[in-house]
Amino acid sequence: MLAATIRRTPLLGKMFEVDESTGLSDINTWPAMMIMTSFVWLVVAILLGVGMPVIQMAEMGSDLFYTAITLHGAALAFPFLFQFMMGISLHRSGGCMGKPASGKLTALIYICMNGGAVLLTLAVLGGLKITYTVMYPLPLVGAQMGAWSMNMVVLGFTGIALVLTSMIFLYPFQIIRMSFFGEQREELLLSARSLKDPGMLGMVMSIMILLVTGTPLMIVAGALLLALYGIVPLEAVTWASEPVVFQYVFYIFAHNLMEAMAIMVISAVYATLPLYLADGTRKLYSDKLANLALWILLVTSVTSFFHHFYTTNPGLPTALSYHGNIMSWGTGIGAAFSIFTILATIWKHGIKPEPGLMAILAGFVVYILDGVNAMVAANVAVSYQIHGTLWVGGHAMSVLIAMTLMWMGVLYHHYPVITGKKLDKVLGNRFVTLYTIGAVGLLYSFAAGGAMGMPRRFADWDAGGWMSVGVAILVFGLFLIAGFFTYMQSFFKSRAIS
Repeated sequence: MLAATIRRTPLLGKMFEVDESTGLSDINTWPAMMIMTSFVWLVVAILLGVGMPVIQMAEMGSDLFYTAITLHGAALAFPFLFQFMMGISLHRSGGCMGKPASGKLTALIYICMNGGAVLLTLAVLGGLKITYTVMYPLPLVGAQMGAWSMNMVVLGFTGIALVLTSMIFLYPFQIIRMSFFGEQREELLLSARSLKDPGMLGMVMSIMILLVTGTPLMIVAGALLLALYGIVPLEAVTWASEPVVFQYVFYIFAHNLMEAMAIMVISAVYATLPLYLADGTRKLYSDKLANLALWILLVTSVTSFFHHFYTTNPGLPTALSYHGNIMSWGTGIGAAFSIFTILATIWKHGIKPEPGLMAILAGFVVYILDGVNAMVAANVAVSYQIHGTLWVGGHAMSVLIAMTLMWMGVLYHHYPVITGKKLDKVLGNRFVTLYTIGAVGLLYSFAAGGAMGMPRRFADWDAGGWMSVGVAILVFGLFLIAGFFTYMQSFFKSRAIS
């Protein structure tokens, strides 16, 4: 039934039609559905992304700009990238553990993610203009001032709650179930791996980060949602409605969400790189070094979220400000071990320069370049100057762009298993080139805007003298879009494996 739904979907159905002849439907079909649906949201995010500088240049109004920037950020981060990651990681977990990536829990993951994203979209179109870094209580203040209706706040918060339920509870529970419970099915076991393998260890680490750091946010947000629905009186949840409480639990999760996604994709790099070594050894230079890098990233990243609160003194004690600074720099140690492991593996064994691997390596380079920018921004003195500027907004965006490129490279490896088709190498290499130019250009365009003092969310670039930055963002954004559509074209033109 689900495979037929994918097959009947216009355009995308041809790209992601599941090969049912292999007996692998239990690990192929739901991941294919998630990946295909994430591409729908990607197209939405692309149109909104290119629309923002166009709206500015054509002076089409601040209301339209804020609608576009809110929807663009939300669509890109969650129903596209996170769902894209879920689809691939569920497929990888199924093939490595011999467990089905299907069932009611997987269906709930999909329904909550996409249903919640639709509700949030409707709320934004209905007037709710908030950043995806939700600055509570601004949504309520906006309703009280007549900027949007309270109904849109409730609708938007309901959508956010469903998306977070999918990310914080349902998806981690499914990975835990597949990793530790249930019987292994030999017909689904494609490449057996244990939790000692860096590729599997990183996956389990990342979902535990989501579960542990996300639960406090869900407790606070759940209490507020019950009050908004009138189920409990607002006076009963005053502990949750304190702005400082919400902001702390939000940033504990929001920052660690990025870290969890980074650990997940680095573990996918560790799992995929050995499959493309020239001498066929299929081994990293050192599993121990790779695992050490993951543990360092885990320890340093969990409390580096304090660097989001430098400007809230005395809400954040000075000592914790510097702790966040130190931990942010500490993540560079984990990144250094990762860089060494990857380069040493390539130096020792050589690689087959397939487009998927080139995409993974190019994405990792962009990720490291952005990490350098993030370490600069983590400095306490620098953060006071640029935390509210495009530098930090660009850091978040560049992390998403880099991880997208790496996951797209990983999908090159999984795609033939899911669909029974092979991809065009020429189109693949063209995609990597175009996307990388766009990604690096956007990274430094955002940083330049931030260094010039350009705010993160500002609807009149020309008045601030920042239109040149907007033009650069548009130009490199077009390179990125050309890369995206070349990538999709390579799937559309894929041919059955003989």
